[in-house]
Amino acid sequence: MNNNSRLLIIDDEKHVRDTLEMLFTSEGYQLTFATNGQEALEKVEELMPDIILLDVMMPEIDGFEVCKRLRATPKVAQVPIIMLTTLDDRESRLRGLEAGADEFLRKPIDWAELQARIRTISRLNRYRRLLTERSRFEWAIEHLDDGFLLLRDGEVIDYMNSAARIYLGIVKDNEMIEGFLQRIDKLYKREPAQAWENWPAHQAQPQRYLVRPETGHEPPLWLEVNVLESDNVNEQLVRLCDVSDKMLLQRQMWSFQLMVSHKLRTPLNAFTILQILRRKKNAFSSETLELLEMLQIAIDRLQNQVLEVVRYVETSHLLKLNTPFNLSELPSLVTSIQEALALKTVTVSIDDSLQEKAVLLSAQGLELVLRELLNNAKKFHPQQSPQVEVSIKPADAQTIVLSVTDNGRHLPNEELTQVWTPYYQHEKYFSGELQGMGLGLAMVARLIWGSDGCCQLYNREDQPGVRVELILPFSTEP
Repeated sequence: MNNNSRLLIIDDEKHVRDTLEMLFTSEGYQLTFATNGQEALEKVEELMPDIILLDVMMPEIDGFEVCKRLRATPKVAQVPIIMLTTLDDRESRLRGLEAGADEFLRKPIDWAELQARIRTISRLNRYRRLLTERSRFEWAIEHLDDGFLLLRDGEVIDYMNSAARIYLGIVKDNEMIEGFLQRIDKLYKREPAQAWENWPAHQAQPQRYLVRPETGHEPPLWLEVNVLESDNVNEQLVRLCDVSDKMLLQRQMWSFQLMVSHKLRTPLNAFTILQILRRKKNAFSSETLELLEMLQIAIDRLQNQVLEVVRYVETSHLLKLNTPFNLSELPSLVTSIQEALALKTVTVSIDDSLQEKAVLLSAQGLELVLRELLNNAKKFHPQQSPQVEVSIKPADAQTIVLSVTDNGRHLPNEELTQVWTPYYQHEKYFSGELQGMGLGLAMVARLIWGSDGCCQLYNREDQPGVRVELILPFSTEP
């Protein structure tokens, strides 16, 4: 028998202790002995027994007094106590009950009865403790700021705490019938979309988010969604954590970085002196010119990385400039970016029904997005000379889809869900080098998500290259 209950046996008679040890050791109980009441009182809080067997007739401190003191000790006040006594009168039993005893057994002891009593009390005590621990757990869960849900098959809500009810706007239990995904889709956008494709499987990276974009009346709300691992594949414990403050802190950090970005640019401009030195070839030996060439390569890379960080941190500022952009101005915007990046072939097509429409993303924000996507198309093309197609079509009555398609390389399928993660770099899969900072597409995602849009990246099926699709809502402003 595998019984892990701890028994504290308090008896001054050695033959009784020996008999009880022989009786209960074979059943797997953990036994501790005390030969008198004082010893028991000194040991009990450290031992935290499940059951106490207490002899009444002991020298110095009798069992009644020991029982009374145990009941006055908070840590062990609820431990069941069985009193073993030679007394069988009514007055002794009443005195024992008043002291706090749960059971009486008269000596000489019926060992079979004692074993049965211990088994029953042990089971009841374990059940009581489970109920107590469950009650404490439920109280703690109810008072957490994080939302917790117990789902079946990722959809059926079996349980949710108070915070989860607030996040999902559920007041009455009958509203839980609606289902988790159906409910969140009424209130939030699931981002990034690829991370939610295998819902409700455990997802480590990229992180899943529920995003309620900023409006004129409410700040943005970001919920980080974690599926905690479980032995039951059909049951999921889901945690909803409000990370809006974390996002705001990042924005404030980026604002600080934005303030010092000009200080970063200024010393970098001093490196133009190096270009002047390199032009004076006759003034230096071939070895010095070679070293100057290597230094110029390193400086160029440093400058590009610093400027990429600066562009990334400026996205928080651009999010505050979500003024409408008229789609009829897109061709001229693309042309200016094409010339700046020295791209040969970039075509633009806009559905005729959209010529008078506007999207709620500033010209500065859209320029940054398109510049990043076109620059990527050039960077990852084998000859840095891609053919790029930019098109805008209606997605539905409320949104448009802006797609940027190139003829460069495919992205490994296992990397498609990672590209929106800050500082994630996929260049190494093409060239073995880590050029850039891995912030470009993360910057694009932040701008689009913050404008109530979403992003997708696919490998082309007809030929090498990728297609980026950005879904953006129409502006409702006149």
